[in-house]
Amino acid sequence: MKRTIALGAALGLFFVLPLALLLTRAFGVDWIAIWTASDNLRALQGTLITSLGAALFALTLALPIALLVTRTALPGRGLVRGLFTLPAALPPFILGMGWVSLANPKAGLLNLALGSGTFDIYGSIGISFVLGIAGLPLVFLPTVAALSRIDSSLEEAARISGAGPVRTLLTVSVPLAAPAALSGASLCFLFAASAFGVPYLLGVTATPPTPTLTTRIYAEILMGAEGLSRAVVLSLELLVIAAIVLLASRALSARGAVRLASGKGISIRPIELGRARWPLTITVFALAIALVVLPLLAVALTSVQPVWGQLSGLSTKHWSAVLANPRTIDATLRSLALATAAATLVTTFGLAIAQTKKRSLELLSTAPYAIPGTVLALALVVAFSRDVRFVFLDRIAFVFAVANTLSMLLIAYTVKHLAFGARNAADALAQVDTSLTEAARLSGASPMRAFFDATLPQLRGPLLAAFVVTFLTCVTELTLSVLLLPTGRDVLGTLLFELQSYADPGSAAVIACAFVLLVIVLQLTQAVATRKAAR
Repeated sequence: MKRTIALGAALGLFFVLPLALLLTRAFGVDWIAIWTASDNLRALQGTLITSLGAALFALTLALPIALLVTRTALPGRGLVRGLFTLPAALPPFILGMGWVSLANPKAGLLNLALGSGTFDIYGSIGISFVLGIAGLPLVFLPTVAALSRIDSSLEEAARISGAGPVRTLLTVSVPLAAPAALSGASLCFLFAASAFGVPYLLGVTATPPTPTLTTRIYAEILMGAEGLSRAVVLSLELLVIAAIVLLASRALSARGAVRLASGKGISIRPIELGRARWPLTITVFALAIALVVLPLLAVALTSVQPVWGQLSGLSTKHWSAVLANPRTIDATLRSLALATAAATLVTTFGLAIAQTKKRSLELLSTAPYAIPGTVLALALVVAFSRDVRFVFLDRIAFVFAVANTLSMLLIAYTVKHLAFGARNAADALAQVDTSLTEAARLSGASPMRAFFDATLPQLRGPLLAAFVVTFLTCVTELTLSVLLLPTGRDVLGTLLFELQSYADPGSAAVIACAFVLLVIVLQLTQAVATRKAAR
């Protein structure tokens, strides 16, 4: 009971209270005048167009690929799944950098090869395209999971009734997986609507510019105290959009909900593709390489170009300059420390919340992830812009001062991603073999000793996954970092943003390459650790 109260109080202080104060800050401000201003209407239009485009692109691509992976004898299905899941581990900004290197209308690698102006990644179409790739796993993974859980006897009944493989897929498999796919598409919409780095990179410098709500909020904050009030009202508009989309998604999912628990029917053999086997295989792998691998290769090539847009005389001067730069080293160490601390807190508090088995507390811990990062950052700014003082018995005073400090950023990272720890821990605890804990208690172990010796080893895999996902998300996080980072400090996300947007794309590409290598190392480490735990 004490643990539940303490965890609830912490979430109330760092999430509920800031959100309430953000709403209070908007009182007395003419919302309608701000929302209907011409610049803000264009930003709203840009957000809706790019977010809807990203969601439709991800849905259109993810559903057929998920069907091929789960229901056909497509060669290399495991590799296909891995390639289309890879964007989940990469910051969207790095994918945006890759497509700038490829499709900048004047100096992009594709335009250098095919002719200037052949491709133009800037504008609403480019933003939708890049965010659609980045959000693809949000649709692909739940669709694959839903298709994997379909009772095979339903498809078998359709086949016995005379339906062919394709008709069975279209009339049985697709309708059953549709709620999961649509739910993933709504998450992709929210992901795109709350994105800042890609819309700034591809929208602000477009001709004409493509504004979004997140870039407008950033512009207002840069104007000082007067702009902060307008930024708060615009962030609430973003919050309203998120609430509407979540409610609509939940209603659609409930309306089309079908029990997908695995049945005991006859297992259906994968559909043989016949003559279409190799054309489909080549098409799917070509898509994966073009959408995911090619932009990463472009980033790597940019890092060794002496002058951006020239392919002759490749050198490692950018690598030498970046790796020897004290600013880069300082930002890297700061990012690694913040990401490690946030991942540790998310994993620890997530496990503590899951152990309470309080549904309300679990829902409260996952709510921040559904809220745009811009809204959360502004809420924390409003709540903790001044020192908070607690006085007891008129003698003892505690001062809570986090404004313009790294502590504020750490709080934001932890609160925003607490859902990773709580969800993973809750799912893992539901599958724990309690007999091992009971045996430890019967052998004389204390509750804590039984937990560490019998229960915790069974949770190692999911908790490690939560730690790695949080770490990778935070180490190059941009939206929260841009708004909350103390003046005069750098983290990798803001340094990457500055170099790519204003200064030196080649140096930015070096940092991006280093992060991709870090992702590969951590993913391999996690895979090895999971295999050992399974044994």
